[in-house]
Amino acid sequence: MEMSDAPGLPQAHHILSNTAWNIIGRISPVFVALLVTPKLIHMLGLSRWGIFTIALSLVGTLGIFDMGLGRAMTRAIADRPDGKTTPETADLIFTGSVVLTLMGVVGAVVAAAGVGLWVDHGLKIPPALHSEVLWALWIFCATGPFLMLNAAYWSVYTSYHAFRTANLINIPISIAYYIVPVLALYVWDSLIAVMLVVMACRIVLTIAYFPPLMRLVPELWQARFRPALLKPLLRVGGWMTVSNVAFPILNYLDRFMIASVVSAAATSYYSTPADVVNRFNMLTTSVSGSSFPALSSSWRRDPQRTAEIYSTSVLVVCALLFPPCLVAGLFSHPLLALWIDPGFADQSSTIMKFLCVGVFLGGVDTIASGLVDAIGRADANAKFSICEIFFYLPLLYLSLIFFGVPGAACAWAIRICADYGLRSVISVRLYKPLRPAVLRVLPATLVGGAILSVAMLPMSMPLAWGALFVLSGVFYGVIWFACLNHGERNAFISVVRRVKARLRR
Repeated sequence: MEMSDAPGLPQAHHILSNTAWNIIGRISPVFVALLVTPKLIHMLGLSRWGIFTIALSLVGTLGIFDMGLGRAMTRAIADRPDGKTTPETADLIFTGSVVLTLMGVVGAVVAAAGVGLWVDHGLKIPPALHSEVLWALWIFCATGPFLMLNAAYWSVYTSYHAFRTANLINIPISIAYYIVPVLALYVWDSLIAVMLVVMACRIVLTIAYFPPLMRLVPELWQARFRPALLKPLLRVGGWMTVSNVAFPILNYLDRFMIASVVSAAATSYYSTPADVVNRFNMLTTSVSGSSFPALSSSWRRDPQRTAEIYSTSVLVVCALLFPPCLVAGLFSHPLLALWIDPGFADQSSTIMKFLCVGVFLGGVDTIASGLVDAIGRADANAKFSICEIFFYLPLLYLSLIFFGVPGAACAWAIRICADYGLRSVISVRLYKPLRPAVLRVLPATLVGGAILSVAMLPMSMPLAWGALFVLSGVFYGVIWFACLNHGERNAFISVVRRVKARLRR
């Protein structure tokens, strides 16, 4: 059956190129951060560095003030009629950008109002740093409007599948976030200087986004402010906000329960491997960031292409996540022993193995969740997450009572496995054309989960190395022979040949 060629729709192979750009955009700053962070810690000192990291971690909380409007905008713009930019689309982009900026102002004012109370009563800092920290955090709050406006711009770029342009703009600014504060500290040894240059980087990013955006959507020059266009988006965005609130509860509930049921000290045996394994989700977000607008733009006009985009996205997530999860599962003890110490590894290695299984299947679940949001049923995801909390809480508690901290990791992995299975069923019920795609990727997800479960068995080092190569061969063999069709295998071989030809030049 030939796939229809509806205008303006992304092809499945675009997921690969867009994912590659997202990975480059996310990983490049990480390498710079690894090099610069020790110097920044040394120049700031532990107290000011701690404040700086807390401030950066609070960036995500400002996203609550957007009421899910950013993601809803991405969906609505990507789902524009026939893939064309109408005056209404331009009005929606302009109105959404203005409203998101205003929400950023509200979030900044609310955050700034609480800064004094937090500094006076919530932080234990030397008195000499009080004024410096207070002013630094006020400046950081002032970046809120630019943060939200940049999020709006990013929504537009991704809706038009302009990932290359967006990441080429974003990468140097993201790198500057780490380098420029070091340079500023040579001029003015103050946390205020660091926050000022962070704000400057955000303003520069806003300015840099604008010219390519206007070339991408020239209709914006005639756009009008029409708040009525946002009413359906805020309804969908409200449900997305519920999911955004439920997600961290589900993700961090285990740590609070461990501290309450076992001990606060035992939490470190869980949170340390969890923080490491959760870094693998950078690969998942790179794929989901490119698949969500593609699914949003195709689900109504071309169900067959939507199914192909879904299956391609899931297989790419599986192919990217499997190697780090397998390595972390097989070698959890020696890796933790080398990084921390053998005693810590004795307590945490089994936990890390369980978490690897969960992260792998959680990546697939992220794509399924994105599909449900893309077809406009964010309410289904929100209701599912709320129900999940009530089932997960007793499971987590009983697992801790009977099996200790490893039981918490096992409960988390079970929850993720159930998420994947149930969300796949929900996706098919809500969007019936997805059924062939879900069945198509099933061998990869089941075999991958089974292999990572086998990797939990205790093995000698030589056996673990042998298992690494054998199990990897089995997994990728399943993807090659059971999940890819003849055309996709030929396309992959063609890409490999082109890459080899370029390397030989």
